[in-house]
Amino acid sequence: MYKSIICIAGLALLSSCGNGKKNTGFELKGNFSNSKGETIFLEKLGTAQPIIVDSTVMEENGDFEFKNYSPKIGFYRIKLSPQNFAMLVLDSADKVNVTGNITDLSNSYKTEGSAETALFLEYNEISKKRDLRLDSLNKAFQQTMEVHKMDAKRMDSLSKLFEGPYNAIVNSTNLVMIEKIKKNADMYSSIIAIQALEPDKYHDVYQALDASLTKKFPRDNNIKMFHDVVQKMLATREGSLAPDINLPSPDGKEIALSSLRGKVVLIDFWASWCGPCRKEMPNVVKAYAKYKTRGFEIYGVSLDQDKDRWVEAIAKDGITWPQVSDLKHWSSEGARLYNVQSIPYTVLVDKEGKIIAKNLRGAELEKKLEEVLN
Repeated sequence: MYKSIICIAGLALLSSCGNGKKNTGFELKGNFSNSKGETIFLEKLGTAQPIIVDSTVMEENGDFEFKNYSPKIGFYRIKLSPQNFAMLVLDSADKVNVTGNITDLSNSYKTEGSAETALFLEYNEISKKRDLRLDSLNKAFQQTMEVHKMDAKRMDSLSKLFEGPYNAIVNSTNLVMIEKIKKNADMYSSIIAIQALEPDKYHDVYQALDASLTKKFPRDNNIKMFHDVVQKMLATREGSLAPDINLPSPDGKEIALSSLRGKVVLIDFWASWCGPCRKEMPNVVKAYAKYKTRGFEIYGVSLDQDKDRWVEAIAKDGITWPQVSDLKHWSSEGARLYNVQSIPYTVLVDKEGKIIAKNLRGAELEKKLEEVLN
């Protein structure tokens, strides 16, 4: 059933693109070695599921050409199977030639004739080099733990020792990525690359890219979505007035974030199903017990869907501060307002309702609370 639905969607798109007549402006062809006359598919990405927009059978020598589809700017892939594909960024005027080994497209393919795809591959290469270095560092960490059979205290000390090299790798890669994004701020591929950067830390890069892409591709849905994310990010950066949230508590009574004005408030986005959230909760409980009599409050926003599990977690974790949820998971109105991409996620708001810090945990949270409450 699933496969049939995908094929129907593909045929519908094909029939709207010229009834199988070759588009003379756009070309997508190439050669894949080690082929045996397989059928390959061109898929458009950007929806919940990739949509097949064309297909072709390769010649015995590996030559192929897609003839029935003219793309709008966007992300595509040539696919043999869900695990074996080549990513492309295509536009309607491109004349693209793709080569590679059909047995491992992702790691072997090369392209000519698509500046957007060439840039995408450059970004991808930067990320690969970063991941290889981080993987080597992680292996060294694991080996050290196994050799010395460390207890929890010594493991924590070792983690801090490795934290410096880890951050150095990430930060150096970010600088390379930022420089390339700034040079290519009008390129569609850059909206993928920038997602490796923390929005709160690099909001100026996001803002510059948003301005350039919105000007160049004003009607594109992916660019519109990116623009919406950037606008929400700017609305919740440090120094901004915290957007109000007004959602139901477990007993059904709505509690507004603004009702806590006059206190320093930690907005804590979490969920009962989130392991890292539950692991961090004892630190939050500790901070609340220590500072609640000094003008500190917490406003918990749960991304749960199951009310019973949410209520059970509140009781089990010893949560005594205000809790709200619309039980909409990642579609939570509170999470959307604050552009929450992962949890646990926290936002610290001062007595006037302005955002003063984000994502503070453990000792960092206590240090900040000592500063602002004194």
